[in-house]
Amino acid sequence: MGQKSRLSHASRNYTHFRGGAAQTMQNRLRLIEALWAFIALLGIKLNHIRDTPLWLIMLFVQTRLCEGIRPGHARNMTSAIRVILDEAGCSMVNTTCSNDALGVPRRDRKGAHRAQTRAEFEQTIIRAQAVDEGLAHHLSLMYILGLRSVEALRSAHELAGWLGLLRAGADRLPFQYGAKTNRLRQIEIIPGAGEETVRIIEAALAYCETHNGNLITGVDADLRTSRDRLRYLLKAARICGQLSSHSLRYSYSVNLALGLLDGGVSEEETLDRVSAALGHGARAQMILNTYLQEIRDRFATVVIPRRPSRNPGGSVRGRHLPGPQRMIRSNRRLKFKKA
Repeated sequence: MGQKSRLSHASRNYTHFRGGAAQTMQNRLRLIEALWAFIALLGIKLNHIRDTPLWLIMLFVQTRLCEGIRPGHARNMTSAIRVILDEAGCSMVNTTCSNDALGVPRRDRKGAHRAQTRAEFEQTIIRAQAVDEGLAHHLSLMYILGLRSVEALRSAHELAGWLGLLRAGADRLPFQYGAKTNRLRQIEIIPGAGEETVRIIEAALAYCETHNGNLITGVDADLRTSRDRLRYLLKAARICGQLSSHSLRYSYSVNLALGLLDGGVSEEETLDRVSAALGHGARAQMILNTYLQEIRDRFATVVIPRRPSRNPGGSVRGRHLPGPQRMIRSNRRLKFKKA
């Protein structure tokens, strides 16, 4: 087995040891492959992933930055490298190869998307209906519930339960199976849009009942091919760019925030509730700068404190020890693999 294949195989083991969503683990492997190719190009021999020289990682990142890699992709790449090397026992990688230490610029998420107005949303639905009726229902669910594109695709089996809750007077809908990483969250109904929400879910449910329980069905009737067909339909309907399908989450955020503010809810609580409804947890600063940038003036008096470290005591634990001696998850598992 060649070195690149050996490193790739070891990376697959370590990313599984660290855990996470299946798509997250797959992305880690894809992002770190460029590092192994760079090492092979330089002809450097490694006995183990943990033996990767930190100066080599710095050289690799600086090379990619000089090639014009986008800041967002660069940060995802360095994150994948740090996670896998830290799991393998490279003790100083989190500090020496942090984004600040490597000079990786921050990505500017402002301007990538914006909330669609009501008139723009209606035109979006008209174009979607001309391509596929299921696509129109899919986009309507994203607009009224703030779902991600894949979440709306997987939410078909939740529609009946949601409809029953809404008819019983619920103002929040539980969503877990089908949500990103299956994290439970409560989708808050936009104030004053209860009837429209019921109407959209009823129409989507009626469509699913006559189309094998799916809004959009791929060639093999699985999630992968359904996502492929969804991308094809969005391109055919010219739903892309600043007003792509993801901009409908921005519309939901703005509509929910305005409804809460007009109802007398404080600015701080509004940010927290919008963040929770979107499935982002306590990320008020990101919500304000990204999803609510168009109505930022409504939150002029809000002061968001800097979040403390999740585990300040554990963030530096064991960094002075050599890699093989650190008690990391992979070493604990591998310790009992052989008798």
